[in-house]
Amino acid sequence: MSSIAPMRPALAWPRDEPYEDHPRGTLKSGKEAEIFLVERRFASGPRLLAHKRYRPRYPVKDQLRNEGFSNSTVYRGDSIYKAGWFLRTRDKRAVMGGTRYGHELAGRLWPMQEWTMLRRAWEAGASVPYPVEQTDHGLLMEFIGDDSQAAPKLGQARLTPAELTSAWDQLVENLRALTIAGLVHADLSVYNLLWWEGRLIVIDLPQAVEFTTNSDAYDLLHRDVTNVGEWFTRRGADVDVEALYADLLALAW
Repeated sequence: MSSIAPMRPALAWPRDEPYEDHPRGTLKSGKEAEIFLVERRFASGPRLLAHKRYRPRYPVKDQLRNEGFSNSTVYRGDSIYKAGWFLRTRDKRAVMGGTRYGHELAGRLWPMQEWTMLRRAWEAGASVPYPVEQTDHGLLMEFIGDDSQAAPKLGQARLTPAELTSAWDQLVENLRALTIAGLVHADLSVYNLLWWEGRLIVIDLPQAVEFTTNSDAYDLLHRDVTNVGEWFTRRGADVDVEALYADLLALAW
């Protein structure tokens, strides 16, 4: 019997009902963005959402605090992920060169990039949070968890041997779905995978790249598979990273 959990059904989202959004606090604070818990109250009942908001690249005095952010902005080296972005020559030169204008432009593009990749991953059948809507400088998505807690990251979850096997099988299916859709996560680790009620969920897709537009896509895919595969191996799972990579390459070609 397969240990792979059935694909999550599409959400029956009450799109046409009026609603009110109520903030419930901060879920996660990262280098470039923060995720806030939002309760969206419909007439038919409330739903919990995760609101990911990217920080301003060059905030003015007190802007971060006034907009609810907790930390200053720290941006990683991300030029490898931007290589496939379709930009005018001037804009691409500014983004890749790290000018002030380039940073400001990238700050506007990252939320759009994440929204696009999240939607594509969802439509490809990958287990990702349901993309609800774009917002100013961010996006609203399905919250993974319940009223008492957020889903733990895979690296923090305590799995039985059977759950470990299931998590690997689900990871393989998700990587296959993304690869068939022409996408590479490009920053995959056990800290951007969630584990909730027997299901593996892939998160954090702003840096995802396409095979057709990014010459580093195959190397990034190998890095993804190796990073996560080593974690499973250390916990006693019987996995073959290179065989999985070869399988994904065949799907990509």
